[in-house]
Amino acid sequence: MQVINKICRCDNFATTAKNSLTTGSTPLSLRCMNITRFSLAAVFASSVLLTGANGQTTATTDPVGYVTVGITAGTGTTKKNTLFSVPLMETEEITGQVAGTITGVTANTISNTDAGWTAAALSQPATPFLIQITSGAAEGRLFLISSSASTGGAIAGTANTGTTVTVSSLDAVQIDLTTLGIVAGTDTYKIYACDTLSSFFGTPETTGIIGGPSSSTADSVAVVLNGAVQTYWYRTDVTPNRWSLVGPGNRDSSNVALIPNYGVQYGRIGSSALSFVVTGQVPTISREAEIKNSGTTLLSSFWPVDSTLSQLGLQALPGWVAGATAAVSDTVVLTSGGNAFTYWYTGANWRRVGPGSSNFDTTVISLGTAIQVGKKGTAAGYTALNQAVPYDL
Repeated sequence: MQVINKICRCDNFATTAKNSLTTGSTPLSLRCMNITRFSLAAVFASSVLLTGANGQTTATTDPVGYVTVGITAGTGTTKKNTLFSVPLMETEEITGQVAGTITGVTANTISNTDAGWTAAALSQPATPFLIQITSGAAEGRLFLISSSASTGGAIAGTANTGTTVTVSSLDAVQIDLTTLGIVAGTDTYKIYACDTLSSFFGTPETTGIIGGPSSSTADSVAVVLNGAVQTYWYRTDVTPNRWSLVGPGNRDSSNVALIPNYGVQYGRIGSSALSFVVTGQVPTISREAEIKNSGTTLLSSFWPVDSTLSQLGLQALPGWVAGATAAVSDTVVLTSGGNAFTYWYTGANWRRVGPGSSNFDTTVISLGTAIQVGKKGTAAGYTALNQAVPYDL
């Protein structure tokens, strides 16, 4: 039996806890919680009415719990890729209003005159936060709050004040907040904590990831940010060891945020599979995620239930290109067992490149996976994908 210890933030955030998790096989990465741990199957049994692929149960309260998501094993010398995302929202106690009413909005700021936040507390590089709009025309929009410094690869900008947060430049490039129809004095928000490369994927000692002096000999994590691919690995030839960016200087990237709307491509070189236990709150409102109008977006599956390719709704996006072949169509790439499969929409149904059935509408999108979306052409900007909650609350 192997005992894995990890220091991580607890949901009550007043303290830091050290948890031990015993497993008979692979190491697990675990967000800490100050409540009894239980599976989402048990949570849903008492909290929601699911209408997705996993069956139906009834509910009355906002559900919290955990799910287990996995990474396919490599060969020891050759990597296998898994498109991976982090389901569940990470809650945390902060000074001031975690949820409240928006009293002001600019192109890149959101304010609440009664918030009572501690200045810069929501903008620490190692402990990033998200703000989600929870009502109105912009319901489901999720933004990373800018950091006070670029330490560890964090996105630096303007630190929060007692009443105002600034969204990161990552989000500001995509959207002007004043165009979203947010109504000051009426619409509401909620703040969540956000995982980083370091806090989620940990170290070889805590989670079983493979580190090394170069990305070619270690596990790697690739993230697509506004169409640009950035790849990271856990570097072991520096002191202290750290997550680093592949590129000139191999800069420290321990604090790179893992945005729940988007996924990563995990390249596993280790010959054993990895499992990650994710704890948190089940999303209870619709989500809106930005899809780049040309190029690649790594979209998370987001919801802690399975769905299907047709249920994603990508084919209904304005400007989605359907066609007789994948070569002339927008595409979706999914991974299974380390293998990649490409799909396109004909205008009538989803098909897969290669032999097999002509209808792949019911292809399962498993929880904890990510979807590589490839948009043809050269169109600028982004289109919002709106997805309703796939279970009844």
